[in-house]
Amino acid sequence: MAICTISDFLKEILNFKSIIPSENIYYRGQNNGIGQGWELLPSFYRDKRKYSDVPFYKDKSEELNVIYKFVEKSYDYFKDVEFGNLISVINILQHYGFPTRALDVTKNPLVALYFALENIVQGDGNCPVIYLIYAEKSNAAFLINDDINSFYRKENDEKKRLDSAVLINGCNLSERIRSQKGDFIFFYKEVEIDKDPEFSVREIPINVNNVKSLKEELDIIGISESTIYPSLVAEAKRLRENLIGGYETNKHLEETVRNTIMKKTPNTSDMAKRVLEDKKDEIPRQYLENKKMFAGLRLKDK
Repeated sequence: MAICTISDFLKEILNFKSIIPSENIYYRGQNNGIGQGWELLPSFYRDKRKYSDVPFYKDKSEELNVIYKFVEKSYDYFKDVEFGNLISVINILQHYGFPTRALDVTKNPLVALYFALENIVQGDGNCPVIYLIYAEKSNAAFLINDDINSFYRKENDEKKRLDSAVLINGCNLSERIRSQKGDFIFFYKEVEIDKDPEFSVREIPINVNNVKSLKEELDIIGISESTIYPSLVAEAKRLRENLIGGYETNKHLEETVRNTIMKKTPNTSDMAKRVLEDKKDEIPRQYLENKKMFAGLRLKDK
């Protein structure tokens, strides 16, 4: 059943937890689901299908080389991270749109709902979904780091790997990652986790007719652009939208009231002219009896 309210969403989560009573449940929001051809797959693998001949996508050593060249050019974002802490480097890269083997998930279901709706407008053809993802095991980033380094630096036989993808608790290295409660699934190879026995995945569709109201509900409970992407720019944008929104609302209200009054009230200048012409029979009695209406007029004697 497609969810229409946050309450509907929470009921679906409780239902899932009644089947899988575990703390290792994560969430991911997408603009479209598997039925629309959107796979639960990192951007690295989606790009690899299009650009398979590019060295970055076909050679792990070149992939690692590009990662570290990017880090060196953007040192301010990585100055608190040791270069050998590869899993933390990938964690930061993932949150800023770099094509990695990591798929974002979160422990906060409302953050996932925000991402599912973020770029959706009713009638745009998208069918947003939320994924509830259970992994039998979640790994500490520090402990998995050696394995990730070995994966990139050694010519491992990927066919002999016991795990194709692992769920990793992300390091809270930036305010942005902390705000999004960001963790991720690292893919050693391209695999459909919804068919992987180590994962359990449930897709929950969102009613596209309720996108606007769901966004409003999220905003009321404090899930918005300025909290998901904390920065002065985002906060200033939110303030501007509130200011403009308030102004436009008041402007619309004033215009509505003015139009309503104009429809119900005859033109004052016409009424005055008719009074001066002494055509009392044509003048509505209510205006003749309202002394204040023409109190400021100076009537000439004939």
